[in-house]
Amino acid sequence: MRNGAQDHGPTAAGSDQDSARGFADTLRDQARGYAAKRQADAARVVSDVGDAIRDTGAGFDGLPQLKAFFDQAALGVDGLAEDIGRRSFGEMYDEVQAAARRRPALTAAAAMLAGFALYRLINAPGIRPVPRSRALVPVDVLPTPDI
Repeated sequence: MRNGAQDHGPTAAGSDQDSARGFADTLRDQARGYAAKRQADAARVVSDVGDAIRDTGAGFDGLPQLKAFFDQAALGVDGLAEDIGRRSFGEMYDEVQAAARRRPALTAAAAMLAGFALYRLINAPGIRPVPRSRALVPVDVLPTPDI
């Protein structure tokens, strides 16, 4: 025979699990929506970069080879924007990881270059001090040469 303390039944624990599951589902849906918006924003920004490259190349009408280079670069950037818009974050992450495994030296070099650029950006030099050898010295203080 069961006493009242052991008879919690499925309703007491089940409602807590259902509300927790509902909260997790809501949170997951919001995260997916946020990621989709950011993905669309990233695709739009990359597309804008492609348009800027194309506009820059339009100024080289006298140099057809240079204009063609800018047009090809803009087409490549537009293709990247389409890939960003079409693929999921997981697919892009897997592809970057696979490329990093195929070329570890290039990945290390790119990481070092990005780290150096970030370091230079963070530690941007302010006003540099004047070296002592180039400091202005008043004329009356200059030593006279020995004759």
